[in-house]
Amino acid sequence: MLHIDEKRLLKIFQETGKDSFKLEELEEYLPREKILRVSLWLKGKGLVEIDEKKRERVRVIKKEDFPERKIAKYLKERNLKEIGIKELKNILNKEEINAALGAIKRKGIAKIEKGKIIFENLDYEDEEERALNEIDGKTVEEVDKNLLNILKKRGYIEIEEEKEINIKLTEEGKKLLEKPIEIEEEISQLTRDIIISKKWKKAYIRPYDVKVPTKPIFPAKVHPLTRIIREVKEILLGMGFKEVKSPIVETEFWNFDMLFEPQDHPAREMQDTFFLKYPTEGDIPKELVEKVREVHLRCWRQFDEKVSRRLILRTHTTASSIRYLASLTEEEKKKNHKVFCIDRVFRNEAIDYKHLPEFYQCEGILMGDNVNFDNLIGILKEFLNRLGFDKVRFRPAYFPFTEPSLEAEIYVEGKGWLEILGAGIFRPEVLEPLGIEKPVLAWGIGFSRLAMLKYNLTDIRELHKNDIDWLRRVIG
Repeated sequence: MLHIDEKRLLKIFQETGKDSFKLEELEEYLPREKILRVSLWLKGKGLVEIDEKKRERVRVIKKEDFPERKIAKYLKERNLKEIGIKELKNILNKEEINAALGAIKRKGIAKIEKGKIIFENLDYEDEEERALNEIDGKTVEEVDKNLLNILKKRGYIEIEEEKEINIKLTEEGKKLLEKPIEIEEEISQLTRDIIISKKWKKAYIRPYDVKVPTKPIFPAKVHPLTRIIREVKEILLGMGFKEVKSPIVETEFWNFDMLFEPQDHPAREMQDTFFLKYPTEGDIPKELVEKVREVHLRCWRQFDEKVSRRLILRTHTTASSIRYLASLTEEEKKKNHKVFCIDRVFRNEAIDYKHLPEFYQCEGILMGDNVNFDNLIGILKEFLNRLGFDKVRFRPAYFPFTEPSLEAEIYVEGKGWLEILGAGIFRPEVLEPLGIEKPVLAWGIGFSRLAMLKYNLTDIRELHKNDIDWLRRVIG
């Protein structure tokens, strides 16, 4: 069964008696896009062959004089034979000066000595100039390879790839054309008018062939990282969590002090954390500061309010959870709470295949009556299962603000067990200044590791390169 366009193309072969056409020749009869599409259909049916040859052609993209010729013309206009290298800035820019000096040495068209360029012949012949005037449109095989490389390196030419497409009848196609091809009216889509007028009874209704090859289409879609963020957000909302937000610029009080990290902890050094140059300090709640001070002095024997006020780029989204807990009224503290935050965090990391100074993190907490470590494991297992990870296991871990703590690992075929998130129960020292007596389960997951697993990446930087081919291929 042939499409009407297939019949039109084959009829061109039949009426001309030719077995083969160049694509350009067929463009006299049909639009180029239609020819390519229909040829693929016919190829799939074994009626034509498509022969594609590639060749490279030279295109001149810069037609101005070489810098060394500009120098020679400048001297000739002034009836001079030499010029100081320092004076070249009156004629050429810095890049052209370097190119001219290199070319003069390579070609031997002048002497360079004692800071001067000395010409014996200002009307010198230049093979490179002659080639530049002759090679536009030639194939690379027709041009001296050495000259080609020089002119390309100097930015005067570029190489364009050109395709020659020939469409040729197969033996089966020739056999088909032994009988006249009749082009009759064809219906590709039934409409109301066609049905009412009963026109469909007399016309040919084209069947729909799902196996016909078509041109790849790349519809618009959101970035892979955004898709993961949305997926995680939907899972957590489906599990009954509520989303919260907090500032990107944070004080050390909310980022560290509230999480029971001592003020001499290494994480607070400039090699790990970004500090604001201006302003350097922010406001902190005075009543809460006094309660946190009491805990730090009792446990760490040090607390400086100036350190608490220092402004930083937050290093984790746990600050969002703490801010939320601190905002609860006495009445709200009697209720259970499930919240999460997905947002950017910043750490002064050296950029490599698995570290970036800015990345997305997800933090969640659950505050409730009598919740325990088993509940935490159950929630995390359900969360990871919904993300598509069937094999999950847990092992003990250490985090400054949770006790006990754990790390969750997932099993990936070919890679084994991989750490995916950290979790634990907030220490009493974290909750004491907030006046919260219920246990609070907490966990955090980085999207960098999740993205690498989801999209089988070996280098997290690939996620941010905007490689259009990779972005098109990624499913979702």
